[in-house]
Amino acid sequence: MSTPRVTLTEVADMTPDQRAVYEKFESNLTRALLLTKNSAAAHLALGGTFTVGLLPLLDREVIVLRVAKLRDSEFERLLHYPLARKAGLDDTGIKAIEDALYDDLPAKQAALVRYVTDCMVDHKASEEAFFALREHYSQNEIAEITHLAGHSAMTAMYLASLDIPLDEGIASWGRLTEVQDQVKG
Repeated sequence: MSTPRVTLTEVADMTPDQRAVYEKFESNLTRALLLTKNSAAAHLALGGTFTVGLLPLLDREVIVLRVAKLRDSEFERLLHYPLARKAGLDDTGIKAIEDALYDDLPAKQAALVRYVTDCMVDHKASEEAFFALREHYSQNEIAEITHLAGHSAMTAMYLASLDIPLDEGIASWGRLTEVQDQVKG
C-alpha cells in the first residue's frame, strides 16, 4: 500500500464553518476540498448550480459520464451512474456515451458526446463539433455544457492528483443548492 498523498480533514476536527460545508455534501470530495483555504463551498456551490441550470438531468449526465470516462474518474462514475439511470440511461446507453459510440446514440446525444470529447481531448471544440451541437442547443445551453464539462474535468483532476479515496457510500446531492445560497449570502 502506498503512502497517501494528503490527509483528509477528519469530521471531528472540522471547524464549525467547515462542518457546515461538509454537511451539505458528505463525501471525500468535500473533505479534500476543505484542505483549501476558501474554495470548498464555492466549488460545491458551482456544482449545485448545474442542477438548477439550463440543462435537463439527462444532458448533464451525458456530459459528466463522458468526462468521467476520459479522465478515468471512478469517483464521478460512482456518483453519477445512479443519476444517469434516473435520467433514463441503461447499460447500453452508458457504454455508448463512455466509449463515444456515436452511431449508437441519438443524434442530439452524439453531438453532445462529440463536443465534450473535443473539449476534453483537444481543449477546444472543433468547428464541426460546435455547429453540430448548435443544431440541438442554444448558445446559452452550449455555454453551460462547456462550463459543466470543465467543472467535471477540474473535479476529476483534483481527486486524481491528490489520490482521494472513493467514498464507501454514495453521497447525496440533496443539499448542494444550500451551499450555493450560502456562498451568495
